[in-house]
Amino acid sequence: MKKLLMILLAVLMCLSLAACSGGGEEAAPADNQGGETTEVDTATFEELLAAGIENGNKLTIYSTHSVAVSALEAFMIKYAPDIEYEGTQIGDTNQVTQVAQEVKEGVSGADIIFIQDGARVLTDLVEEGYVYNWYNQEIKDMVGDDCEPLLVWDYCNKVIMYNNGADNTYNEGDINNIWYCTDPANKGAFCMKDPTTEGVNMNFLVNLVADENAAALEAAYKEYYGTDLVLDDDCPNAGYQFIKMMYANEMVLGSSDSTIAKDIAAAEKPMSGLLTLNKYLKSRGLRDDGVTYNLLYTTNDVNPVAGFIYPIYGLQVQNADNPELAKAFLIWLYSKEGWVGDGEMTIADGSVYKGMQNRYGDYSGNTSNPVADGDMSVVEWKKILIQEDAVQAAEYRADVEDFIQLIK
Repeated sequence: MKKLLMILLAVLMCLSLAACSGGGEEAAPADNQGGETTEVDTATFEELLAAGIENGNKLTIYSTHSVAVSALEAFMIKYAPDIEYEGTQIGDTNQVTQVAQEVKEGVSGADIIFIQDGARVLTDLVEEGYVYNWYNQEIKDMVGDDCEPLLVWDYCNKVIMYNNGADNTYNEGDINNIWYCTDPANKGAFCMKDPTTEGVNMNFLVNLVADENAAALEAAYKEYYGTDLVLDDDCPNAGYQFIKMMYANEMVLGSSDSTIAKDIAAAEKPMSGLLTLNKYLKSRGLRDDGVTYNLLYTTNDVNPVAGFIYPIYGLQVQNADNPELAKAFLIWLYSKEGWVGDGEMTIADGSVYKGMQNRYGDYSGNTSNPVADGDMSVVEWKKILIQEDAVQAAEYRADVEDFIQLIK
């Protein structure tokens, strides 16, 4: 029944967009059900912008990232100054709940959302028909494979960081295997934002149990401990075994990356954790009551992964008031002007729009866009980090969540 409903919704959307396009050759709108290929729309930025301005309705976005909100201000001031707009920063958990409720009840809300936690997005929003994946040929040319199964606007990373402690216990290269956080010698020294409260962290653990990643973990175990891995009866593979041993080794679960970074930097004993690079740079040299924290250090040469990288997706909402302008805005976000500004565009407070300029830890789905000086490209990061697989995470997340509840 649900599949039939999805097909009917897709047909209705096709008819709706055909009417908006004035009978042109616009392709069917994106309607990705978590694995099906989205049809590429032939409408251009200029055509959608003109149609959105003619539509005249308010453009509303919800975003987990603050830069999308300021980007909306810059875009509207320059391209559609007479159209009302609103951008609201909302976390992914609250976004899922709010968008589902608004669409279900036919209430005007967001036209487009920027959201992380691919597992929940697929199961709670896409499969329920509340949002859909969409891109045109211009986006496809800029983003390539990262259009599917959900369109990636921005990548964020969480990498292993550490301090040396009062006795300089850790040195560069010492943390070169992820199994170190399961070692009894490092009990209580590893920190992570609680996966049960942040979906992307849970998706990281879920993706570790995928066959390919579990095999890499098993090989890394032998390298670290010098013996073959023997699985416990409740662990189907090395991914589950790693999770179990990590929790058993008194992993410290935090409520925010900023707080974890602060605690690690200030600790007298050696500590490490998975943190966003962006938060890491903000945390260097912080002072508290006149005390300078130890510097945090990154370590990239870790077997088999030095952390994880996850997308913020840009998705269209089913009952948008101005879908044409929402799509034009999305296309523009992938341009260099949309990513870092042009040095002249302003936002609502009159300041110059800088977008992601000099932001470490944010990487455009369009890999031709610049990264901060001294940072690595997203292509380089993907070589050493595990990437969120939304489909795999959605399929196995409930199993891993249940497993964690049993071992905690």
